[in-house]
Formats: sequence, structure tokens, C-alpha cells
Amino acid sequence: MSRFEFLKNSFSRYLGRNFCLLTELKHSAFEQPFYFINDTKPLEIEGIKYEPCVFDVILPAQTEKQGTQITMSNENNQTANEIKKTVYSNENIIINLYCANVETQIAEKYLKGIYELENVQINAKSVTGVMNIRHNLDVNIGLLRYNTNFPNLSS
Repeated sequence: MSRFEFLKNSFSRYLGRNFCLLTELKHSAFEQPFYFINDTKPLEIEGIKYEPCVFDVILPAQTEKQGTQITMSNENNQTANEIKKTVYSNENIIINLYCANVETQIAEKYLKGIYELENVQINAKSVTGVMNIRHNLDVNIGLLRYNTNFPNLSS
């Protein structure tokens, strides 16, 4: 999907004018998670305040082999300074990506995936990285049980 298609779909009349993306960046090196909304004003949902930040999620086309990319604004070097803390750790930054409908009286958010941020590149204007899918099933595999009693099989 091209950037134009993404923007067209994001702001189409079918989705409403108030469709936003939310990101939550988490890492053990951070004092607290970072909460961003790609909008010009802050938003509070479920007791969490999302700060406005210019960012873009670029989804790969079906023919592309690289993963989903995220590019965030590097205003005041705040984002870059925090991400630099994670460079020499053995742990990737976790990104929770949400779609938010802020058109209703009570804003709603919908989880669209949990990703790991890899291959981070930082320059004066932006922070760019590849988002690889981490876990989207919300199923703890350790809790699955298999029935080992098969009545038609002889032992």
C-alpha cells in the first residue's frame, strides 16, 4: 500500500475524519512506556494520555519482502535519546499498535498488533525502524490441553 493509499484510507469518509493510529513503546530501559498518537492534540483513552507525535506506519506491498516500517518525528531529540538507551541491550523495543476511533463521545482503541522494533536508524529529523510481528494471537500456548484419550484406538 502506497503512502497515498494509506492516507486516503485513513481519512476516507467511511472511516470518519477522526481515525488515528496509536503506538505504545515499551522497553526495560525506559522509565515508563511512551504513548503517541498521530494527531495534533493529545488524547486520553482508558486512563492513558497519548501525546501528539508525527509518525507514519508504512505497510509493505504484497510483492515486498521487507517488514512494516515506522518513521517517527525526532523533535527535540527526545525520541532518539530514549531509543539510544536500548541500542546495546539484548532486548528489542516492543510496539503495541492501535487504531483509534475518536469520533464517538468516548474514544475507542483496537489492538492491531504487537511488534518488535528492529534495525533502528536515527537522524536529525526522524527515527525509522522495521516492525516485526511478535505476537498477535493473544493465546498462551502453555494453556492449551490435548485430549489423549481416543476411544477407537487400542493400546
